[in-house]
Amino acid sequence: MSKKFSITVLLLVFVAGLVVVGRRAHALQTAPAAQEHGAMGGSMMGPMTPENRLKMLTEKLNLTEDQQAKLKPIIEDQAKQLKALHDDTSLAPADKQAKMKELHESSIEKMNAVLTPDQQAKWKQMRQEMMEKHKEMKSQGQMDHQ
Repeated sequence: MSKKFSITVLLLVFVAGLVVVGRRAHALQTAPAAQEHGAMGGSMMGPMTPENRLKMLTEKLNLTEDQQAKLKPIIEDQAKQLKALHDDTSLAPADKQAKMKELHESSIEKMNAVLTPDQQAKWKQMRQEMMEKHKEMKSQGQMDHQ
């Protein structure tokens, strides 16, 4: 159960990109890897590498090269820390969730420091849409586990 919980929390972090990819999957026919893994969400993690996440943010937020260079290490560090948390079997699920939330919030602050106010607003909207989509997916998926 804790592994499923950890995966769900990890998906929450990356699902923003997945939602965007899902909406544009038909237009992104040159990216078959995202489509092969089911770009509408689910349990795939393949397409949301740090590189793909940066690419998606670049396209959606019109990031400059300077912003991309500044965001890349933030995104890579977040992915590395999330993987370490996910792989840490010594933490209770609630502790993992709390640490993942802290990491997520810290990453948002760091990324916002790089973005313009307009980009911040658009990214906030993207995250809100992702959360709504995640809640829908979770409620549909959780029905099987009750």
